[in-house]
Amino acid sequence: MKKVLPLLLTLGLFLAACGPKGTPTPDPAQVMQTAVALAMTISAQTQAAMPTNTPLPPPPTNTLPPPPSPTQFALPTFPAAQPTATTAASGGACNSLMAPNPGGPQIYLMIDNQTKASLSFSLYLNETPFACGFVRLPAIGANANVGVHIPSGCYWPSAYINDPKKPRAHEGPLGCLNGDDKITLVITYEGMRWVWP
Repeated sequence: MKKVLPLLLTLGLFLAACGPKGTPTPDPAQVMQTAVALAMTISAQTQAAMPTNTPLPPPPTNTLPPPPSPTQFALPTFPAAQPTATTAASGGACNSLMAPNPGGPQIYLMIDNQTKASLSFSLYLNETPFACGFVRLPAIGANANVGVHIPSGCYWPSAYINDPKKPRAHEGPLGCLNGDDKITLVITYEGMRWVWP
């Protein structure tokens, strides 16, 4: 028994050392302070993550005039005679339709409509020694080509695409047409361009 007692005593010490210790009870005031501190931290982080309320910059001011509204071109009605003095007095011969069969050198112009709608089309010829004024053509069909003989000179084209879904009005660019070359004016929904051979 003398041998068992020290063994039991040692075993008891080991068991006492491994046994559960008393659990501390939290102080309710400390729990509340921790919860309040955590809530304040979350609130501050949320506020920091929100974008600042900066005012929008003022809209840009429009410095360009608005584009002209598209106008429907009238079909041609060529005058039966040369412009008279009355025409010249009311704005000049160049501010009206060009006289039929004007003199001077002629060029051949092909108008290539690459749209899916008919075109109303006109050309304005700057003053030359032989002619000036507007040349209007009958409506040009969708995806159609029309060739005309016109006096040599510098022309400003205008076209209105009569497409109910994509109506467009185009003007320019100025093209100076001289010589025997067959010149083409290509018209698309995006605009017009001169094509020389």
